[in-house]
Amino acid sequence: MEDLEGKKILVIQTHGVDTPTRTYSPVYYAIAAAAMEMDVMIWFTMNGTNQLRKGEAEKIELKPGSGVTLKTLLDQALDAGVKLSVCQQSMDLWDMKPEDLIDGVKILGATSIIDLALDADHVMYF
Repeated sequence: MEDLEGKKILVIQTHGVDTPTRTYSPVYYAIAAAAMEMDVMIWFTMNGTNQLRKGEAEKIELKPGSGVTLKTLLDQALDAGVKLSVCQQSMDLWDMKPEDLIDGVKILGATSIIDLALDADHVMYF
């Protein structure tokens, strides 16, 4: 098997709290890639941006009654070394300010995604 340590994975997340079943997989895959010692970033854009608003991710449980929320997974991702970034222009779309974001999220301009995609070894899009 190929040595994956140091490979760069960019996960682009466009789905938000209005489609909760589409919010979990990108985070799971990012955590898995980080566990394989890859350099991982999730880029939240469009509707994906709204799950980063303080208090929103706590409302989303993929399996009701499990106690495992989207916020649980986002925290696990951060603990695993996954970088979370959000598109500034998408924040404007959702009328979000930096203080509205959960801790650990970096704000980047829209053109950053081009550089990130070109620099990544693999890009996953959700």
